[in-house]
Amino acid sequence: MRYEKKVITLASVLAALLVVWVLGILFSPERVAARSEAARLIAGKTAEVASISLKGSGGSTIELAKSGSLWSLVDGDARFPAQGQRVSSFLQDLGAISRLRVVARSKDSWPGFKLDEAQAKRALLKDASGKVLADVYIGGYGPTGSEVFLRRAGSDTSYSADSGIASYLDYGRSTWLDLKVMGALKEDDVQSFSIKCSILLDGKGKGATVLDYTLSREAKGWKSGAAQIDADAASSLLRSIVELQGEDYVASPPPGAFATIGARVDLELGTGKSTALEVGGAAGNDRFYARVAGGNLVFTVSAYNLKGMLKSLADIAPKK
Repeated sequence: MRYEKKVITLASVLAALLVVWVLGILFSPERVAARSEAARLIAGKTAEVASISLKGSGGSTIELAKSGSLWSLVDGDARFPAQGQRVSSFLQDLGAISRLRVVARSKDSWPGFKLDEAQAKRALLKDASGKVLADVYIGGYGPTGSEVFLRRAGSDTSYSADSGIASYLDYGRSTWLDLKVMGALKEDDVQSFSIKCSILLDGKGKGATVLDYTLSREAKGWKSGAAQIDADAASSLLRSIVELQGEDYVASPPPGAFATIGARVDLELGTGKSTALEVGGAAGNDRFYARVAGGNLVFTVSAYNLKGMLKSLADIAPKK
């Protein structure tokens, strides 16, 4: 009996020690800290986000709205195409944050972390009903540069988190806009194109760029009447047309923006349809108004980008 009592006693002691060991692990400072740091910034799924308001540190605000599967940048009564992939990446990075490290619990710390109203950037996310899914203020970077300080609206507590989300708020509206003038048009869609222009791209005192020719596909290359064409140069020229990037949209272009068409590129597609790019008058600062003929969207395009697509036949002739 003494032996059995000893076994029972030792087993009880061992069980107690195991309980103490397990509790020690569960309630260790590291585990407690980890549980207290575990948090999500978005209440719900990222797919539920229907509007995003981003305020930069300078006070300017970018408004993004979702319609169906497409995102737009809202500018007053106008809506301009936004880069859906960039919006999705932002939501994924924001939703992926699962740990917030407490750095302070008082408002007095906000200025030092650039989390006060004057310095902080802000991301406000809502669903289709207007319910707030996230309201986050983002401040400065931590000492290592790999973390950023942030706080939730309505809370005095300041946190640090992965710095990836901060970069989305460091730049202006052009980084969110889809500024491809020709939209989804691809080089392979085009069977022939004509360029006609008389436009002054180099400022006063220099002659206008005057062009009038047509290029058509021939086998694996291009032809323009009897002129010799370098196939690679012609393909590069076409890419510069279909991939032309604007610098911004113009919500209310002046009435005379396209009173004179300085340059026009007509493109015949393999489907039998056609489209055209029109370049209108000067928009100031070496920029011009541009649009797809018959379209509602008006862009400003730099003279530099236009020079890349307004090449002469001599520019695309075979090199000797």
